[in-house]
Amino acid sequence: MILAVLVALTSRTPILTFHDIVAKRDRTSLWFDCSVSELEVQIRFFRQRGAVFVSTKQVADALITHKSLPANAVCLTFADNYEGFYRFAFPILKREKIPATQFVHTGYVGSSVGRPKMTWEQLKEIDRSGLVTIASQTVSHPENLCALSDAQVLKEFRDSKASLEKRLGHSVDQLAYPNGKFDHRIAKLARAAGYRIAYTEECHPAESAKDIYQVARYVHTKYAKAWLDKKSK
Repeated sequence: MILAVLVALTSRTPILTFHDIVAKRDRTSLWFDCSVSELEVQIRFFRQRGAVFVSTKQVADALITHKSLPANAVCLTFADNYEGFYRFAFPILKREKIPATQFVHTGYVGSSVGRPKMTWEQLKEIDRSGLVTIASQTVSHPENLCALSDAQVLKEFRDSKASLEKRLGHSVDQLAYPNGKFDHRIAKLARAAGYRIAYTEECHPAESAKDIYQVARYVHTKYAKAWLDKKSK
């Protein structure tokens, strides 16, 4: 499904991707961590500029039907199913009434190895809130999908989708490529696995995508650049 008429769209929508949310930064923090205060600063940054927070479903609907999103649309996503999302981000999103998407690698649900991951019960709770969309990030979060065979990639895509659908009781049709790594073959396999849309980490507005299986997202640390790109024509 090629987005051949995206050049005609007037919107330039930044999608941000966060990873773990931590109470505050300390010497154990990693580059991709976002503290509670940093998350609130970024939300305030967008609010002060008149941003309209939209869901990934709204983004997908607009791109697939070749319609522009609101002029100041911004979309938030979270990766890797960290428990920090449930503990710290989810209460803020509820308070601010901001939709978000959580991408889950199903093989690690409930894991306490390393940084704790959300359990199925926690995922069901945020899913039932109506504010958070649960989506796939494969089963095992391969370092590089491009290094896998077609059969291996399809298994990662299909098994994750099936597991989420069985546990949540509804269809799951969105996918994020682990580490943002993909190529044309991987994008074609995402479509073959039954996904409606798939996301990269290429730091461009969503409407710059070559097709619906290559929709770009900015890492959250680039939030100011994402807004600047949005306003640049």
